[in-house]
Amino acid sequence: MLYEKFTGWYAKHYRALMVIPLVVFMASVGAFFVTYQQTGGLFKLDIDLSGGNVFTVYTSFIPTGAKATFENMGLGFKEIHSYDNSDLIAVAIEGGPELSEKMVKAQINATFPDAAYDVRSVGPSMGKSFMKGSIWAVTLGFLAMGAILALIFRKPIVAFTVILSGFLNVFEAAAFMTFLGVKLAPHTIGALLMLMGWSVDSEVLFDTKILKETEGDPKKRAVGAMKTAMTMSAAIFASLSALYIVSTSTLIKDIALVMMLGAVFDIINTWFQSLAMVLWYAERSSAK
Repeated sequence: MLYEKFTGWYAKHYRALMVIPLVVFMASVGAFFVTYQQTGGLFKLDIDLSGGNVFTVYTSFIPTGAKATFENMGLGFKEIHSYDNSDLIAVAIEGGPELSEKMVKAQINATFPDAAYDVRSVGPSMGKSFMKGSIWAVTLGFLAMGAILALIFRKPIVAFTVILSGFLNVFEAAAFMTFLGVKLAPHTIGALLMLMGWSVDSEVLFDTKILKETEGDPKKRAVGAMKTAMTMSAAIFASLSALYIVSTSTLIKDIALVMMLGAVFDIINTWFQSLAMVLWYAERSSAK
């Protein structure tokens, strides 16, 4: 009963609902602006992208105030836990290329006097090369998706909505990911790239229902596709939430958080924007 009421309300007001994605987009721009004001850049970069040194200290005990001490020095401080029993096995201390390696080592020796540690250096040129490759991958991915779907459906509106929805999913997830303190890193870039593919399945579903099928009211076909896709999105979001809560790995938590943000924004951009635009196009075409 509730679903029927919602779909009836949606079919009546779907054009007005296109304002919701616009509001979310403006909020994402605001999130990027706040990050820029705080850091001088649109993203907080992980050490693998910005360059610097990672000091892995092998210890099962963290002295009181140790994390605050390192963070006050401008260093990142991450706990590393065992996958088997969640016990602390090490801490990772990250510093940019501008920080003195000698100073960091002195502080590590003072804080963890009996612990062994090793150092991994990352050159900034490697990070720049990875960023450039990621930007090319995202751009080519969007263009390829739009071109393939335009050839299949032979309607420019399909390519436009797919590229727009995919871009907004990635843009908004990246904005709020950074706003929530998750750094841009190889694994979070991978999660953002997965969001591109995620947005396509729902688009194909309702494009097929609206543009390929001809029987019945386009609105009824659209809300039928919505029911199927919403069920899929709810199941995925539930599994990602469980992964985020249960996991003790920072890397996995970051990926789960990015994907959960993407799931929320995918619903907004797909059903309140792309579907509305395609439905509007179909109704105008049938009225001619």
